[in-house]
Amino acid sequence: MAGIINWNELWKVMRSGYYRRSENPGSRWDERARRFNESAMRNRERTGKQLANLELKPDYTVLDVGCGTGRLAIPIAKQVASVTAVDQSTGMLTCLHENMEREGVTNITSINKRWEDVELGVDLEQHDVVLSCNSLGVPDIQEAIAKMDSDSKRYVYVISSAGRWMDGDMEAILGRRGRSRGMLDYIFFCNLLHEMKIYANVSIQDTEYEQHYESLDDAVDRWKEMRDVPEDKEDALRAYLSGILIEDGGTLSYKRKSKNATIWWQKGD
Repeated sequence: MAGIINWNELWKVMRSGYYRRSENPGSRWDERARRFNESAMRNRERTGKQLANLELKPDYTVLDVGCGTGRLAIPIAKQVASVTAVDQSTGMLTCLHENMEREGVTNITSINKRWEDVELGVDLEQHDVVLSCNSLGVPDIQEAIAKMDSDSKRYVYVISSAGRWMDGDMEAILGRRGRSRGMLDYIFFCNLLHEMKIYANVSIQDTEYEQHYESLDDAVDRWKEMRDVPEDKEDALRAYLSGILIEDGGTLSYKRKSKNATIWWQKGD
């Protein structure tokens, strides 16, 4: 019997507003790439915990879907034979290549495409491990995960948030928009995978997210951009940030404890 909820259709409804507002999401990430890179590379503890959940061997090939600036791809590349890094943003991949050069990593191949536009067998061969980390902002999530599963020979990993993606006060500022985005945590993926007859394992870990800003104005601008805060909520956002940001070496620091979920399955299970 079919489930009461069609999880893929629910995803489409909940993401539809985002795609109406952003005709070219890749270009939006181009503009954010430098700042995103600074933030991503600071969060080493979170990165280490996420890497510890992955089955990696020296002869493995790994595909990172939505690789960003290489927060995971670069340390993974140091442990495996090769990494293929896919991202729709040229700005993100520019930062990835700079980070590779800085780290002396040469075994990463990048593909500048949306995941939904990548053709298996044309753009990609199969990989031992396929992963995505908070990067599946796609119109059709079931199709995206099925493609990840098809490309994998051994393991698939989907890393997502567990619980609220933002504090309760911030949800109150954003209202319904904040609540709806907060629903798309790991349990959504578990339900969808079950519907797809993929019975995945889940590991939940405590992590800390850290972000630094040059000023309160900088923080407000970046939160508006990254969290899609409407103009009429700016004053409330400013008041919220002024109460939680901490002076830290000439910058303002935002630290938040959160939970990450690593959802994974082994091919053939």
